[in-house]
Amino acid sequence: MLVRELLLEAAARLKEAEIQQPWFEAQLLLGWALGIDQASLLAHDDLALSVQQAHMFFQGIEQRQQRKPLAYIVGRKSFLHWDFCVNEDVLIPRSETEILAELAVQELSKGFPDQSILIADIGTGSGAIGLSMLMLMPLARLCAVDLSPSALGVVRQNAEKFGLIERTTFLQGDLFEPLKQLRGQFAGIVANLPYVSAGDYVNLQPEITRYEPREALVSEADGLGHYQRLLKGAAAYLLPGGQLFIEISSAQAHKVQQLFIGGGFDSPRVERDLAGLARIVWGTKRESA
Repeated sequence: MLVRELLLEAAARLKEAEIQQPWFEAQLLLGWALGIDQASLLAHDDLALSVQQAHMFFQGIEQRQQRKPLAYIVGRKSFLHWDFCVNEDVLIPRSETEILAELAVQELSKGFPDQSILIADIGTGSGAIGLSMLMLMPLARLCAVDLSPSALGVVRQNAEKFGLIERTTFLQGDLFEPLKQLRGQFAGIVANLPYVSAGDYVNLQPEITRYEPREALVSEADGLGHYQRLLKGAAAYLLPGGQLFIEISSAQAHKVQQLFIGGGFDSPRVERDLAGLARIVWGTKRESA
């Protein structure tokens, strides 16, 4: 079958499975099977696939029909300027999280200009946040922390891909537990921890509830349990003038700001995403903290 015929059949299957962009996703999966980008695919819609390529393509379509996320099928997800390796051991990086990495780089560059600094990415997952920061801050070093050994394997894979192994330390453990010897040494801490309540989780899309790791999404105390614990200890790990940046759901902004204040941070600020929703809370360590 030719490319155009395959796309028509695949898009029809995805539409029946209630995929929102069936034609677009069919193109992406076909480009993945052929090993070419979307532009090349559109320019050569008279290509014929080998038996192996056709099998790979329709295997991907079948997985997507079962609502497996596209990123897990192709094994990668774009974040800022780079494609990160992902699998079902880690959350898929979201575009709204790019704001967290960009904001942290912007503010840390102001607070610690032209300095060799240490940053921590707590609950690093695929490493998309922390590793992106390293690529944007050539003098920085990173401690990538995750409770999951499998997730740390994905971070290491991405660090190797981008040539960041020598600037990254990989630490397995819960929040600050593996960083006890580094108290007071971090210029910045970033975290995108679980913040979904158990009640909200059951109503999420099947791509999320069937495939993404629940432990990386759901937190106790109406979604604030992890951040309550994080904010109790974060200030002690920061240098004077050090900053903490976290991602939240829009409904949590006020409560999280109060956690920042109670945790030793002055005037925590809220940043909104492109949809106008509160997405990031960040603050600077109080001088007396």
